[in-house]
Amino acid sequence: MMTPSSPTNDYSTRQRQRQDLPYRDDPNAPPRLESYTFGGLGPLHALPEKSKQLSLPKRLWNAASTCCQPHLNNNDNTSYYYTDTFNDLPWTCSIGTSDEHGIWLNRYDPAGTIMALIVWILMGYSSLTMTWLAATGGIPVSLALLYTVLTALALACHVKTSLTDPGAVPPSAVPTAAQRHQADLKLSMCSQCQTFKPPHSHHCRICNRCISRMDHHCPWMNNCIGAGNLKHFVLFLVYTWICSVTSLLTFGWNYFFCAEEACVFTVVLTQLVRVMTLLSIGAFLFTSSMIMNVLYGILTGIGTIDRLKKKATNTMDTAVEDSIPLAHIFGQDPWYWWWLPTDPQFPDYDRVMGFSTPQRLLREQMLWQQSEDSPSHGMSV
Repeated sequence: MMTPSSPTNDYSTRQRQRQDLPYRDDPNAPPRLESYTFGGLGPLHALPEKSKQLSLPKRLWNAASTCCQPHLNNNDNTSYYYTDTFNDLPWTCSIGTSDEHGIWLNRYDPAGTIMALIVWILMGYSSLTMTWLAATGGIPVSLALLYTVLTALALACHVKTSLTDPGAVPPSAVPTAAQRHQADLKLSMCSQCQTFKPPHSHHCRICNRCISRMDHHCPWMNNCIGAGNLKHFVLFLVYTWICSVTSLLTFGWNYFFCAEEACVFTVVLTQLVRVMTLLSIGAFLFTSSMIMNVLYGILTGIGTIDRLKKKATNTMDTAVEDSIPLAHIFGQDPWYWWWLPTDPQFPDYDRVMGFSTPQRLLREQMLWQQSEDSPSHGMSV
């Protein structure tokens, strides 16, 4: 005779099948204050409205208009901003992907490590080839210098993408106040991490962590691409694309339009240029497709994994995700800082990551109480 399954049995079945579990925290708990950005600023804003289905041109317009709006409005008396300078990151000099490791680096995927090294070898090969061409007079020195700078920026972005926490959800993660009051939002837990699973996050079996706003796991970076390192990944694609276009235009001009004696390469340089031409064509095609993929995800708010799931279930037409503001990717720094491989300072850290922590909530509670008791020492507006 079959008996009704108890909540405990249902929980164990979902865990064995690696299905998401309902979040166990009380959704009717009193609202908590939100903590915002680690080392940054954040407003006390109203709860978000329910998302509506928008066309792609409308999402493009919203993304462009939102990213250009100022993030600090000193004339708005209802918004308060503060800086969370508390450093709760681990201080140990260890390498890994857990919360105890001080340096984020995936060291459990040998194939990813090899592919990341291949990127450095190929980029270094192309830079040396251009330098050798400039030394022999085949191309202008200024062009080789420009290519070397672009290569250095691309490799710097590659390092930042590989060594930056992509948005790993800590075991102490809890929903934000806005998520608790959003009626149509189902809060869930990861069956592998046994922690709160923010919306649009996924569990990576290689990194063995849940990653906020995870797009995919990139073996060329040996890391996941998520909310924390999307800026560095985008910059790497852009700089690599510019390098490939620069090399192809240089070799094409040299082959078709240059008739001077200096444009004739030696036998060794000719073979190096031929190999580099093939590499540049491959890099151009690959980075072009990836840039289009990332751009589509930004405009629609649907990452690669979510898009594949929606296509498998034929639910792409019913998607209600909002476009990702550029400030949630590049931070609130001026636009000319966006092109440098520096860590972004998000205007609303919890909103970008999709979770908060009791420690941050407690610090904000104390700060709010202090501002109420002593207005002269309150939050900066």
